This record gives sequence, C-alpha cells and structure tokens, in this order.
Amino acid sequence: MIRHRWRRFLPYAGPRKVRAPRSVEALNEQIEQLKRSLPEMNRANKKLALQKLLVLQTPRAALAQNQMDRHKHGYHNREKRLYELIDFNDTFVAVVLALDRSELARFTPDIKQRMSDFCRQQDTLMFSDEQFEAIVHGLSVEISVYRAAHDDGLDVEMTSRTQDAFGIDMVVGDPSVRRQINIDCKTPSAFRYRLEELRKKGRITDSEVLQADEQDFITTMNRHDDEKVPVTTLCIRPERVGDIADFSLGDTKPLGSLLRSVIAVDGYPY
Repeated sequence: MIRHRWRRFLPYAGPRKVRAPRSVEALNEQIEQLKRSLPEMNRANKKLALQKLLVLQTPRAALAQNQMDRHKHGYHNREKRLYELIDFNDTFVAVVLALDRSELARFTPDIKQRMSDFCRQQDTLMFSDEQFEAIVHGLSVEISVYRAAHDDGLDVEMTSRTQDAFGIDMVVGDPSVRRQINIDCKTPSAFRYRLEELRKKGRITDSEVLQADEQDFITTMNRHDDEKVPVTTLCIRPERVGDIADFSLGDTKPLGSLLRSVIAVDGYPY
C-alpha cells in the first residue's frame, strides 16, 4: 500500500509574464527546513506548519505551471518543475486531511488569499483564477474519494512519487477479500478525454470505450521505464456517487459500492 502525488492541471489559455526565478529559488531552503521539522510536531502545530509550507511552495508551483502551459512540448528543467508541482499538490492534500471538517468551508478562499498575498510580497507569479480553480477541483475529487473509501471501511492510501509516475492517485483495497486496485480518479470530462487518448494510441478498442463509459471505469497496464502496473481509471460521476462539497461526498455508500465492484473485477491480492 502506498502515499500521494502529481495531479493534472488544466492549461492556461493565454500567455503570461514569467519573472526571473531567483526569488522563487531562494525559498527552497525555507521549504526544506520546514519539511524536516514536520515529523517532530504535534498535531496542532503540524496543521499550521503545513499551511505555511503550502504558501511557501506557491511561487515555484505557479512558475512551474506557467512554464508547462507555455511550453507544452517540453522545456529546460521540466522534470524538476514537475516535481515541484507534485510537492505542492502533496502538501495541499496533507493540509486538507489535517483540517477538521468544520474548517473546510472557509479553507479554499482563505488559503487562496494567503497565497496571493505572499506572491505579491515576493513579486512572483500567482496561479490564475482558472488554474487555481482547476487545482482545487481536481484535488477535491481525489480527497473526497480517499475520505469516502476510508469511511466506508476500505483500505486506502495516497501514492508515493514512484507510484505517481504510473498515473496512480491512490491504492484502494477491500479487506474482506484482500484484493486492491491502483486508481486514477477522473472527472467525467477528464475520463472521456483519457478514454479517447487510450483509443487513439490503440491501447483500447471502440467497444472497450463504450463499456468503460457504461461502467465508469477501465483498467489498463501503465508502463514507466521497464515496469508495468495495472491502473484503473475511475470516473467520479456526480449522478452515480453524489456531489462533492468541502472535499467530501455526502454519502459514502455509492462510491464504496462502485469501488468494491471494480475490485471484484480487476483487483489483485495484497
């Protein structure tokens, strides 16, 4: 079982000014120092420190996102920027999971304001409204799936960077049958895009696209370097699992039922 990673962002539609990264790079040591101190903190202090860490990571994550949007076919230091985005998303998820449920309603606007203020002070880029909305939307899907699976009695862990290289968001297991799946959570539009991508690459057939649309999932073998692992692309469709509010699903049962049915079909032992 494993821990969390890279989340896909929506591209920004137009060009934006990119400042020299000198002030962004200067934040790296503060970020690493704060990371090293986290394990020794109690729950209350850690919750505050994670929020501070998220704010500190914002300038470099926003710069990385801007570079990705401007240079979609590759650029210098792409892998480094990619992992800076992974770090940002890891921290965002950790912050949300550390908060009490009662704190979640105000979290998104409050943290966005803190990020904006900090980027202004540092004279660096902040995410555009569209980018930030896409980030929160994508991560809210994953966090709500994680919480619902856990609350419905399933074993669940966010993935490490190694697993994320395969496109895995989390690993979900059914303790009653000791089988698990690696899942990549998608909104309905992102799910459909992924199916078309797989079809165009010849990895799935037209009939498999139709079947996946009907079932709201498809499992394929994803390759990274010389390794291959099964990954289940899972559609989080509101009509099926309910609406997401404050990073949570109102009723965990529909999603729990969907996950158990997928595990029964495509799960592997653990």
